[in-house]
Amino acid sequence: MTFFACDLEARAGRLARAYHVVVSKDLFGMIVVEVTFGRIGTVGRMLRFAEPEIGPARTKLRQVLLRRLSAPHRLGTAYRCRQLYDPSGWLAADRLDFPA
Repeated sequence: MTFFACDLEARAGRLARAYHVVVSKDLFGMIVVEVTFGRIGTVGRMLRFAEPEIGPARTKLRQVLLRRLSAPHRLGTAYRCRQLYDPSGWLAADRLDFPA
């Protein structure tokens, strides 16, 4: 069961970064936050965070996305949302807004 999925992209000059976040439930009932990131066109790196309940998983998701929202200050360009699956409205509830 997938709770949330988002594809983000940052392109400016020689910078081409991709970010993919998925929150889902695994076979053992754990809520897993999977983050894949790297240069566009490469395999990238994947991090997985497993939580027993949805609350801590949403907190981890919020931390991950807040870091992406600070990209203009760090990288000089913002991440743009390419695809979004958010049936529960977590982004709106957490007041997180990525430009399209």
